[in-house]
This record gives sequence, structure tokens and C-alpha cells, in this order.
Amino acid sequence: MYCSSKSRSLISIAILVIFVLQTNLLKAHAHAIFEINNVSSSDGYVVLHLYENKTSFKKFNPDRIYKKVATKGKTIIPINDYHEGDIAIFVFHDENSDEEFNTSIFWTPKEGYAYSNSYIPTSIPKYEEALFRLEHGVAVNLELIY
Repeated sequence: MYCSSKSRSLISIAILVIFVLQTNLLKAHAHAIFEINNVSSSDGYVVLHLYENKTSFKKFNPDRIYKKVATKGKTIIPINDYHEGDIAIFVFHDENSDEEFNTSIFWTPKEGYAYSNSYIPTSIPKYEEALFRLEHGVAVNLELIY
């Protein structure tokens, strides 16, 4: 079947418009958007842990957990059940889908991870260093470290 260049252009534009509208609708319905950058592959999931207080952070017992299929480059995680407040975030790329943050025998990470505030702990992570104010509708960017 023959398709003119004008028809192909119109089809391409229609696909682009649908993609943009779908992405904007996803963002419009979310109270918060977490954009996880530097995702090394589309293997597994990106898992986001939200901590509302120091106690849950110290026990590595998140108040809320969100999981999204990994997308190489950037994975967007919309949050609909939390509006705003002071929180800490830990996110990791669960490449092998075992639902755990894998580390070596010396606690060296085997999977990509990030904390809010671009915090990189040099010892036991501190809640105060990762604590930030989540504002309704404002996107939060996190860069995974591998």
C-alpha cells in the first residue's frame, strides 16, 4: 500500500500528539511526580520508598512503596496518594526483580540508587540529609548512581 509523505507526516504528528497528551494526563492526575533519571536499562523495576519520619527511615521500613516497570533513561513514577509534606526518599533500580536493594558483602550497592536532596551517604544514611519538602504538583528529579 502506498502512503504519501503528507500522509506519513500527518500520522507521525498524530502519534506524537497522542504521546504528549498521554504523558500530560498521567502527570495531571498525580499529586507528585518523581522523575528517576540515569536508569541503566529496562530490566526489572524502579522502586521508590517514601519515609514520613525518622523512625521508619532508620529501620528501613518505608511508610509507602511505589514500583514501576523500569524504562531505560528515565522512569516516571506518579504519586496519587500523598500530597505534600516533609519526607525522605530512597529509590533503587531493582534490575533482577527480587524486590530487594542488593549490596555486596561490604554493603557496596550492586544496583542503581538515589536519595532525595542528591544525598550520597558515606556511612549509615541520615534522615536529616535526605529530608525535603514535597510540594503538590512539583516534579522531583532523582539521579540514580550505579
